[in-house]
This record gives sequence, structure tokens and C-alpha cells, in this order.
Amino acid sequence: MLLPPPPEACQVCGRNPPHRPDEPHNRDSLYYQTKFHAEHGYSPTWLDAMAHCTLDMQIAWERELRRLGVWDG
Repeated sequence: MLLPPPPEACQVCGRNPPHRPDEPHNRDSLYYQTKFHAEHGYSPTWLDAMAHCTLDMQIAWERELRRLGVWDG
């Protein structure tokens, strides 16, 4: 059983305080990983976490995540 995040947190990834609506979900959140895997049958990637973002935001995040060596898109 997976308990929902508190009302003030992002209801998709559980980040608290919540990220802005135009920012990616927290791919590393245990809540997000568990919920996403239950719904889709695989673990989320950064690409999944930012699927709702604009192309410009996706490009900026991918660039930074690659620079940090953590891109898994």
C-alpha cells in the first residue's frame, strides 16, 4: 500500500515543497519510483519525469543532467 503525499506536496512525485508546474518531477523520489513502476511496469527515467515539460525545459534539464553524469533518458 502506497500512502499519498501530503496535500501541500507535488501529488505526482511527492516533492515537498513542490516544484514549479513547469519543472520535472523528482525522478529519485521513492514515492514517484514506486507509483510510476506500478502504473507503467518499469522504473521512471529523467525523460519520464520531464515528459510534461516544454521542449526548452527538457533540453536545459538534459544538458545539466548530462553534465552531472546522471542522465538516463
